[in-house]
Amino acid sequence: IQGLAGLKINRLVLGEFKNERKLQKFDRSCLEGLCNLTIEQFRIAYLNKFSRNDTDLFNCLANVSMISLLSIPLGSLQALLKDFRWQHLEMINCDFDKFPALELRSLKKFVFTDNKDVSSFTKTELPSLQYLDLKRNHLSFKTCCSHTDFGTTNLKHLDLSFND
Repeated sequence: IQGLAGLKINRLVLGEFKNERKLQKFDRSCLEGLCNLTIEQFRIAYLNKFSRNDTDLFNCLANVSMISLLSIPLGSLQALLKDFRWQHLEMINCDFDKFPALELRSLKKFVFTDNKDVSSFTKTELPSLQYLDLKRNHLSFKTCCSHTDFGTTNLKHLDLSFND
């Protein structure tokens, strides 16, 4: 990544490309040049040894428009993701302990699927949100889903299928 410094990159994908295996060892030093890149879309997938201490890499991605996290054992991102300029965020099968408390003013599309350990919903502050996909979790929506829960009145798509 350091060799790419100064370049504008449309889409950067790190990790495995298919669900064939998970990368067993994650060398954090490979991300050191990430802050020197201009990236439009960033995807990180199928890293088995992604530490919760590695989440500071998101600070280098604050201006990326699309972030996709696929099968990354994150556990929690509470209070981490604030004031980033992301417009599209995907968190798929990331072993979350609880629903992330997001405060992203520019986020228009949020996909949070296949996170089976998440059972309760947390209020979010997403005033620009138009597309919300929460399918295939174990979320319970008994006290959820007014416009105040998502912090938006702009929602056009909502998928709550295959939840509790």
